[in-house]
Formats: sequence, structure tokens, C-alpha cells
Amino acid sequence: MKQTYLWAGLLAVYLPTAGAVDFNTDALKSMQEEGHKIVEEEKGLRTFSLSGGQCLQASGEPGKTGANRVVKQCNSKSNSQKWRFDDKGRLVSHGGTCVGVSGEAGKPGANAVMQKCGGAKSQQWKHDGKKRLVNGLKKCLQAVGDSKKPGPNVVTDACGDSPNQVWD
Repeated sequence: MKQTYLWAGLLAVYLPTAGAVDFNTDALKSMQEEGHKIVEEEKGLRTFSLSGGQCLQASGEPGKTGANRVVKQCNSKSNSQKWRFDDKGRLVSHGGTCVGVSGEAGKPGANAVMQKCGGAKSQQWKHDGKKRLVNGLKKCLQAVGDSKKPGPNVVTDACGDSPNQVWD
């Protein structure tokens, strides 16, 4: 019986202070955002940006085939700007489609588009030592326009020293 009174007394002392917990919503939101970043890094997702703060982006839904590659102002929350390399060297969108080339794949100026992932050399990419995205046909992804105002369209072109081919 004494134990019952002891537990009741402890509970009476503890309960009023238990309700006094104050949540720091800003800290919780920050921890949640950091958790999302960790999950994306685990999946290998990342952005590719030009020096002017423009990022490679799918013009439509990231999983939709046929959408052009464009550059837009970088936005860390945009799934359309998240990419990963798969085990076959393909550049895969957040939605699971691959960056390929429309029309004549080896021809300079061909639009970079989202395609169903396959084995084509035009879908095999690497991020080379000069930070260019080079496909299996030795063509580089390049934002159209000048280096101060690139884009919005992204095409393939002969690899060179253009700042519009440097993707950090």
C-alpha cells in the first residue's frame, strides 16, 4: 500500500512538469531538412550547377520521357534538379528517367532530353576532370547562350573550354 502512495506522489509531482515541454519548431524543421539531405545523399542524388547559379533541370516532371533539359535558378527543394549516376553510367533523374539526346545523337546541337533508360551510348555519362558531363559519344552537355546568361535550353556539343559546359 505504501508503494501505491509513493507512486501516486511521484506521478503527481512529475505530471505537471511533463506538460511543460516546449518544442522548438525551428529546430525541428531544421533537423527534418537535414534528414532529407542525408536521405538524398544516400541515394546519390545531387545537383549540377553552372557558375552563375543555374542548375540542370528537367523541364517537366522528372520521370516523364521527352522533356527537354534546361537550366533554371538553383532550388535545393526542386526534385527536377536532382540527379544521380547509376551503375551503368547513366545520368538518372529523381523520377527514374535518363538523360539522352533527341534526333541525331552524335550531331552537335542535339537537344538533351529525358528518355526511358537503355543501353545507348548517348545515355552513358561521366563527370570528367574538367567538370564537364560527357556522354559515350564524346559530346558534352552545354547550356545554350553566353556565360553571363546561359540557357534555358541544354544541348550536346563538342567538348571544349566553354563555361557553359562546366557543371559543379
